[in-house]
Amino acid sequence: MKELPKVFVSPIEKKIQNNKDLFYSKLLGDRSSTRNILKDIDAIFHSKDFVYKSQVEIITKDGVQEETLVGKTGTSLLTMDGKAIPISDIKEIKKI
Repeated sequence: MKELPKVFVSPIEKKIQNNKDLFYSKLLGDRSSTRNILKDIDAIFHSKDFVYKSQVEIITKDGVQEETLVGKTGTSLLTMDGKAIPISDIKEIKKI
């Protein structure tokens, strides 16, 4: 069998501590409620009966509204009638 060439490996002489602390926050507000809302949204979009759209009731800081969701971006939910509802404004969401 043919011998492969040697590869230079630089020795690591110090203790590596990168990524010891990590913090990520895309949405503002209460972290636990935001996490729950994101889980609820993911559950709606990943449910077996979601093919193209889903009827939901959304409680925001402005009130309660019934919408037909068709998609989502990183920061908004997209509705059938062309509205973009910011996820940071949502206090509760449930499927109808």
